[in-house]
Amino acid sequence: MRTRRTMLALSVGTLCLAGCGAPGSGSDSGLTIEAADATAATGGTARIEVQASSVGVLTWQLAEIPENWQVTHEGFEPEPTAVRESYPPELVWDPIADSVMGSLAVAVPDGAAPGEYMLAVEAGTDTSDERVVSEARVIVVE
Repeated sequence: MRTRRTMLALSVGTLCLAGCGAPGSGSDSGLTIEAADATAATGGTARIEVQASSVGVLTWQLAEIPENWQVTHEGFEPEPTAVRESYPPELVWDPIADSVMGSLAVAVPDGAAPGEYMLAVEAGTDTSDERVVSEARVIVVE
């Protein structure tokens, strides 16, 4: 949906211009996020490994991922204290977690076009407007 993607691109761009820094960068508060690229065949699942520090909220935005692809969170340690079912979905840690690790599973449907798709992963403290973003590539092969 062109409008949704346009708004998503604008919101991610605005966040970076608002002082969130370069993708994956840290801040004075220690807030960081790193999302690794992942590869999957059509009909398979790409697992994006995520690491964050000093995080209160973690979310993802489909960016270039088709909206009919399912993205779920798996194996986060520590487990989030809450999951906000919204768009975009949010994993919440209260109090703020010093270090978080887990993965985002992207289900690549049968018949998906091979290529590279971006998934933006964002972390914040949930007590301020501070945010950091890391982009992961989902590489789809035949």
